[in-house]
Amino acid sequence: MTATSVEKVNGTPVTSPELGEGRPKPDQEQSSPAQQPSRREEKRLDSQVNRREDREDRAREREENRKDAEHARQLKEQERQAKLERKQQQRADKEKARAKRRKERRTAWHNFQTRLAQHMPLWGLPVILVSLVMGWSGQAGAAAHLGMGLFAAGVPVLTEGMVLTFAGLTGQAIEQGRPYRGLMRITWITTLIAATINGAGHLIEDSSGPGMYRAGAYALASLAAMILWWVAMRSKRAVLSGKTADEIARWKRLARHHPILVRRARRIADNTGVKIDAAYATAWERANGAKPGEPSIREIRASRRAEFRRRRAQSWNGQRGWRTHSDAPVAVRPAAAAGATEVPTGDDLGEVRTPVQPPFLPVALLVPGARGGWVEHRVPVLPMSAPECVPAKGDRSATTRSPQGKGAVFKRTQKDVEGSRLQAVRKLVAKASADGKDLRKHPSNRSVMRALGCRREVAADLLATALAERGVTRN
Repeated sequence: MTATSVEKVNGTPVTSPELGEGRPKPDQEQSSPAQQPSRREEKRLDSQVNRREDREDRAREREENRKDAEHARQLKEQERQAKLERKQQQRADKEKARAKRRKERRTAWHNFQTRLAQHMPLWGLPVILVSLVMGWSGQAGAAAHLGMGLFAAGVPVLTEGMVLTFAGLTGQAIEQGRPYRGLMRITWITTLIAATINGAGHLIEDSSGPGMYRAGAYALASLAAMILWWVAMRSKRAVLSGKTADEIARWKRLARHHPILVRRARRIADNTGVKIDAAYATAWERANGAKPGEPSIREIRASRRAEFRRRRAQSWNGQRGWRTHSDAPVAVRPAAAAGATEVPTGDDLGEVRTPVQPPFLPVALLVPGARGGWVEHRVPVLPMSAPECVPAKGDRSATTRSPQGKGAVFKRTQKDVEGSRLQAVRKLVAKASADGKDLRKHPSNRSVMRALGCRREVAADLLATALAERGVTRN
């Protein structure tokens, strides 16, 4: 075997022609020597191969450089895009944070205004500030003029500070729904004390006309803030109560026109825990015998009296006096129509008589009609008759009147009331017996009457019945 050398050109193994590459193959060895390539031809071929390989290497290198440059450009573009996105994100984050801070400041300011408006409207702040400055400076100046020295600064701290403290406690009590009336009274008392000290100090300092004016101005300045705060607290109470302006005005009218019923309603609400509306309805029903909106006993009796008077007026026949007569309207014969022929009537003697129509008053009488209207009623003029004897009146003994009538329900209710009253009297007698009192003197008729809320005669009868059950009689 013939050894051949292998060289690498640009990383490609190439056999060296000197070591046998150009050596003919076995089939070529058998050919003629004229067909074998020359050394120059081999070099030419090798140079062509080398140039081709160099071109391929340079093309490959250019392609790689182009790809590297393209990749570098892409990296640079991506880096630039990322940097731009980071800047935009930072700018957006800054805008978002700025908008958030602006919103938080606006929300905080709105909440501050809301909280401040609950205690004091914004337009009232100058009044409060001026009042506080004048009160503090005025009291401190008056105390310093009186020779209190360094302690003069403590006078407004004690007076105005107490006013502010109690005002804050009252506002918290109103906001949390706790009792506040006692705190409100104490706040007003401390305010009046502070105003008095403020005015008296300046009056002692200068008692002339201008001094009196200055003392009054400082005293009113101390009261101005309290008056404004009191009005704001009233509005706050109305808002927290959940009532409308019409409801508040309605309860004010009820408290003005029915103060006793309103006090009873509040007592019922405090004792039972129900709302004030239901308590007022209960107090109204107990006082008037009917629910609110329904006709009471007094209104039913008034309507019945009006109806009776209306029937009596409609049935009036023109006669004067208060004689007893029927409530039914008098049947009036209609007047004959004009131009109508009258049929003569005769008696046993054959005389012909013409019926005479009763005359009417020239002016019709207006009487109350239905639905509050007025009805014209023509009153006939009847001939005078002989006076009749007034019938004797019936029994005028007092009876219990009930607009619903004396039915089974009324009797059952009356029986229940009597039983409950008798049971209450028995308890009073048992209590007096347990206390060792003389049952011939205790309990008294007045104490029973006050306990039951009835008349003296009824109390005496019930007490006699309860004592008779124990075998005790009173003279």
